[in-house]
Amino acid sequence: MDLELAGKSALVMAASSGLGRATATQLAAEGAEVAISSRSQENLEEAKNHIVEETNANESAIHPIVCDLSDSESIRPAVERSIDELDGLDVLVTNHGGTTPKYFADATVEEFDDHYNSILKSTIIVVKAALPALKESGGSMTHLVAATAREPPTGLIFTSTIRSGLFGLSKSLATEYAADNIRSNCVCPRSIMTDRIESKTEQVAQRDDVPFESVLEDRKVELPIGRLGTPEEFARTVTYVASPAAGFLTGTVIPVDGGWSKSTQ
Repeated sequence: MDLELAGKSALVMAASSGLGRATATQLAAEGAEVAISSRSQENLEEAKNHIVEETNANESAIHPIVCDLSDSESIRPAVERSIDELDGLDVLVTNHGGTTPKYFADATVEEFDDHYNSILKSTIIVVKAALPALKESGGSMTHLVAATAREPPTGLIFTSTIRSGLFGLSKSLATEYAADNIRSNCVCPRSIMTDRIESKTEQVAQRDDVPFESVLEDRKVELPIGRLGTPEEFARTVTYVASPAAGFLTGTVIPVDGGWSKSTQ
């Protein structure tokens, strides 16, 4: 299937590693020119090298842009610079770092503020900065939101409250900007084997004094598909959703979680 991404321009936030980098890699493999953002210039250069090696993309087609999503003042200039370097914008992929596991009783108001700033507020600023260019192109916005935000477990109060706000934001954007031919969707990962998941699994194994593979098996058991997903599988879904090939898809929340979600809507 031709996703019609050749020659298109894309910006992927928080893209120096994990699902962000995998998404940027897949977009580049489909022929898009891609700006990648992260707060570390060194990590961005490593990510650029990885993308070029994996896709044979021209080095000039991958644009590293330093942006700290926890620093509100740095976001708009970074997005505007990305759009300038790309000479426009067809695809926006918003992304952010993880949340701190906590119960409500242990969470402080200041911690809620920090998570709001780095997740929901940062996404709002990114979208506001990108909208003029997306209006010109009739482009797409795809928001990466952890699947646990749809079915909140205990002990993840910041995910349950802050990340879930991204669903409402995306749906509202889909409705408000449909007349501009802008689409907005959420794609929700769960149990995708990134370096972060591997690190969290190792921490649990050390804490409980059990083998790493045992903790990994526990993760697999909760998935009807019976295995963990790969970043590449997730990235292919995001790339399709963001592409012109999915032109009639907007306002949706799509889980990529091996069947973990139980919701019928």
